[in-house]
Amino acid sequence: MLKDYLKEKKEIVEKNLQKKLQNYKFPNKLSEAMNYAVMNGGKRLRPILMYMMCDLFHKSYESVEDIATALEFIHCYSLVHDDLPAMDNDMYRRGKLTTHIKYNEPVAILVGDVLLTEAFNIATHSKKINDKNKVKIISKLSEYSGFYGMVGGQFEDVEMERRLKDKTENNVNLSEHIEKNKKMLEYIHAHKTGKLLTAAIELPLIALEVEEPKKEKLVEYSKLIGLAFQIKDDILDIEGDFINTGKKSNDIENGKITYPSLFGLNKSKEMLNECLNKASKIIEDNFGGNKLLLELTQYFGNREK
Repeated sequence: MLKDYLKEKKEIVEKNLQKKLQNYKFPNKLSEAMNYAVMNGGKRLRPILMYMMCDLFHKSYESVEDIATALEFIHCYSLVHDDLPAMDNDMYRRGKLTTHIKYNEPVAILVGDVLLTEAFNIATHSKKINDKNKVKIISKLSEYSGFYGMVGGQFEDVEMERRLKDKTENNVNLSEHIEKNKKMLEYIHAHKTGKLLTAAIELPLIALEVEEPKKEKLVEYSKLIGLAFQIKDDILDIEGDFINTGKKSNDIENGKITYPSLFGLNKSKEMLNECLNKASKIIEDNFGGNKLLLELTQYFGNREK
């Protein structure tokens, strides 16, 4: 059921993305690089989650189409910048050359800049959401993608890596340093990855005017699957292979802090299952054990890429 659903909704998402991208024609190379960064594969989980919220509450997809595109633009921009030499210095993304390798670093920086900017342009000019809800959605989108969200998490990720290298070079006890930074790791993952997954669930609930108690439960659910997503990503960086993941992780070479490096692989898997069980319970207790969402929850733990 879930496999067919994801495939069907991915086609809808990518059709809408291509429709928006057709509006950007000149400068030609910037347009081409935008298309490359957005249309080079990916699961499209964030916009698909928006459609899931519509199906959960038996609502039309129309009101979420533009914000789904906007959110995916922001997600794609974050990946382009995350791959840059100043960040993770990755050569491959989704089995293809990263944007800065395919083009060059200045182009990749500008592609990220324009995708972020145009995301808010799309949300602002959407005629499918009333103005009151649009203001709330744009406010949340900026919060979750900015200082108090993804960018703040990315900043602390970079800073944590730098501090770890400094401590190692200065012969400071590494285990003590790691212990002190457990909470920071939780902060990084909750913001860098988790906030956009929360946006994928919360923004459509605002557009659909879902009642507050149900919205709160689903936001709680989104935080759990967001953490599960990141823990699984860290596990795949160790156990995954390029054929499935489409990327070669530099986390070990860069000395990055991850769940397995802090807690070990087995403990990380236990933490992953704990998140998934808590998320499943929310759906079982509050949403009639919605089969699609329960399958999605397990997908976050079983995915291979």
